[in-house]
Amino acid sequence: MKQVYFWLIFSVLAVWGQYFVPSMDFFTPGLVVLLQLGHVSMAMWLGFFWMMVQEGAGGLAFGAMILFYSGMIVFFYIGGVFFEVSNFLFTFLIFVFLVFFMRVVVSVLASLQGAVLPDNFLLHDILVQTGLYFLVWIVTFNLFKKHCIHEPVQR
Repeated sequence: MKQVYFWLIFSVLAVWGQYFVPSMDFFTPGLVVLLQLGHVSMAMWLGFFWMMVQEGAGGLAFGAMILFYSGMIVFFYIGGVFFEVSNFLFTFLIFVFLVFFMRVVVSVLASLQGAVLPDNFLLHDILVQTGLYFLVWIVTFNLFKKHCIHEPVQR
């Protein structure tokens, strides 16, 4: 039951975070934490819920978050073959990949809709999103391990 409350509070804080810092994603570090600790079924359910929240709140046509979360899961499992999934280097690499991957997904879907993206779309947002992912991941990973589980799930 602790996990349900933890992820409910996390979801509320992530929605508030996205309200106060528009165009930044606060949900993805939570999914990475769940995948790193082996809670795949919980990651799928929460990922579906968070995907619906983001799809409903976004301005792009339906499908951006489906592509993004699918790419994240594929990259996570491919990267997990080469790295230990709870390693800082792996976590940093997955977040850098996800930031660039999100920009590609948004650019492609925006061009399909005929929307024009601002020129400063890349550098500032990439740096802020990567730092935000890592900061939220550190806090979430440590709090979840401290309050919700006693030892990681073995794969």
